[in-house]
Amino acid sequence: MKKNWTSYLAICLVCSLIGGCAPSRNTRADEKEAPSASADNSAETVSEKAKEDSIPITMWFWGSTPEQQEVLKTSLIDKFNRENPGYHLEVEYRSSVNNDVRVAISADQGPDILYESSPGLAATYIEAGKYADLTSYAEEYGWKDRLLEPAYNSCTFDGKLYLIPMGLDVLGMFYDSRTLEENGWSVPDTIEEVESIMDQAMEKGMYASLNGNATWRANNGDYVTMFLNNWAGPENVYQALMNEQDWNSEALTAAVEKSAEWYQKGYLCKDYIALGRNEALQMMADGKAPFHFGTSKSFQFAVTFYEGERGGDLKFMALPPGREGVSKNYAMGCTGVLGINEASEHKDICAKFLDMLMTEETVGDLSKDWPGYWYCPLKTLDQIDTSDYNVYSKNAMDAICEAVKSIDSGKFGYFASSCMPPQTFDEFVNIEVVWFGDENPEDYMKKVDGIFEAEYEKGMVPPIPPIIK
Repeated sequence: MKKNWTSYLAICLVCSLIGGCAPSRNTRADEKEAPSASADNSAETVSEKAKEDSIPITMWFWGSTPEQQEVLKTSLIDKFNRENPGYHLEVEYRSSVNNDVRVAISADQGPDILYESSPGLAATYIEAGKYADLTSYAEEYGWKDRLLEPAYNSCTFDGKLYLIPMGLDVLGMFYDSRTLEENGWSVPDTIEEVESIMDQAMEKGMYASLNGNATWRANNGDYVTMFLNNWAGPENVYQALMNEQDWNSEALTAAVEKSAEWYQKGYLCKDYIALGRNEALQMMADGKAPFHFGTSKSFQFAVTFYEGERGGDLKFMALPPGREGVSKNYAMGCTGVLGINEASEHKDICAKFLDMLMTEETVGDLSKDWPGYWYCPLKTLDQIDTSDYNVYSKNAMDAICEAVKSIDSGKFGYFASSCMPPQTFDEFVNIEVVWFGDENPEDYMKKVDGIFEAEYEKGMVPPIPPIIK
């Protein structure tokens, strides 16, 4: 990657400051400092006496629910503290965590352990030297042997490892088995069968599928991911990301055109722009649609609506290929990534924390009560004992293990938010202009190609793992 990042980083910092968030002090500099005003909550992990006698290792995380915070405390924080006397992990839950981290590390401050949503979003700060090089730790602990090769490679920059994927997030199709059964529909094997069920659902006054972007417009990127990988095919997406073919090629343009066709038919939820994702999942649980096209991460949001006897009804599978010549695949992304602050004075113990996260025991404990999020992409996920899981959590683990098999065999696609440079992704989020008929697919994809070309020349494309043959 090219090194023209200094001015870009300065722009990012200015934009962050305009957003109203000043750099946070590094809590390691003053152990008795109160939590930042921007912190939603702080996990209590050890007694006050133990805190006084040990060194704090700090981490900022997004504003999880109280139930999720309890899972994190029990299965991760307390475990780390027990296994590492002399240190204690302090987690602050912040609704603006991404912005807070970026601003803090720009000033060589911030927490020891860094959270970011995807490798691409961390790239600017890696190039600026704000993330520690983890390559030596990967060699010491054997991380490359433990993780799926494409997942590991997606976190490397110039051949060095800087990030660890916290959880695998793959794109596919959720279906409600009860809704299918009650309407006499079988689980579809082909895209034609998917379309037939959606047509029948709409004839009955149901939704063809349910999803929404009212609360998170970037959900559009999931649909972009779906059509590019399932209609154009991962090989064409890879070639475009590597600048080996234009984004306005026939295959990629046809995929965008197909997305507009599905939107206009109502297949992508006729009320898509009016609904939030959680509202859509609630309606799906109420039997108002057979499908939800989205990412496996939705298991963590839908759990509220599929509790108790409904726990076994929500299933997840790869979407059937959209055309002949495209193989069934799971577009691969991550729920988030973790790194170590280059400014941290405790890199070795932070690496031990990351190593602990990448174990079957830790992933199993976290995923039991927080399904859909903590599936660190271990090659051995299918060896985790799920005998004490409830049916919902077991379904979620089984689904992600099926995706791991596909990815490990080379059948995976490319997630838009993880693999595209920022302005290119933003333009794809704006795909509604094609859905609404304001722009034709050819002109739109020509514009995308121009944006991508400029970012490619600046070295802003994240690491792209090649398809394994």
